[in-house]
Parts: sequence; C-alpha cells; structure tokens
Amino acid sequence: MQNKVTIESIIEKIKGETYIVMPDGRTTVCQLTLVNGYTINGTSACVDASNFDMNIGRKIAFEDALRQIWPLEGYLLAERLFWERAVPVATNPSPKPKKSRLRRSLERKPKKSRLAMTPAEKSAEAPYGLKMDGTPKKRPGRPAK
Repeated sequence: MQNKVTIESIIEKIKGETYIVMPDGRTTVCQLTLVNGYTINGTSACVDASNFDMNIGRKIAFEDALRQIWPLEGYLLAERLFWERAVPVATNPSPKPKKSRLRRSLERKPKKSRLAMTPAEKSAEAPYGLKMDGTPKKRPGRPAK
C-alpha cells in the first residue's frame, strides 16, 4: 500500500462533478461526489460580474473542492497505516473479574433452619424475641408493657 496521498489517487476517487452558477452571476459552485457518496463543495467568485468567465470559475471551484479532499485523504491514510502497524494485544491473561454480590451470597453457607438443628444447636441460639440471656429484646417504636 502506498504511504502518501497523490493527486492521481484523489482524482480516482471522484465519481462525479456538478457545477452551479449562482444567480448573482459572479459565483460558481463545484460539488464533487466521491465513490463512497461523500460530497465536497468548492467555490469561486469574482468581484465584478462583467469579469465573470465560466471556464475560469469552474476551474477555480474544482481546484478549491480538490484542495479540501487532501486533509480527508491524509487522515484516512494515517488511520490505515496505524492499523497495519498496530501491535497485537499482549497475551497476558486477563485479571479475574470481581465476583458480584449475588455470586458471593450464593457461595456462602446457608444457615440451618431450626427444624434441621440438633437440640444442642437450638439451645445455643436464643429464641425469637429474646436476648441470649433470656431477657426480651426491645423493639423500636413500640411502647414497653
């Protein structure tokens, strides 16, 4: 692949050209359509309509549009060359992803239900509503009896 933009490579990419002379009789617009469908507009104008020459106006408008294609083609070439020379991604293994809360909670040991507990385990656990010493737990927002 060529590593420079040439006038020939730009002209090869032009699919069509359209010229319009504006109603003021002094301005010519050239619209170049590229093979990918993108359009570029170039203009030319003279100060006095009596000096207007359609052939000169078309030539200058075409050159103006052509001049606007150069930076676009330069960027496109730089992008292509960058990706051709790009170094492949390192082959180091990727770090392990962090476990989600759900996954961590699923991996925890589930508590035994009271039905599956042995009498010794049941006696070690305080009954519902009582502290380990046997006194009732205080419930917030409720008056004491």
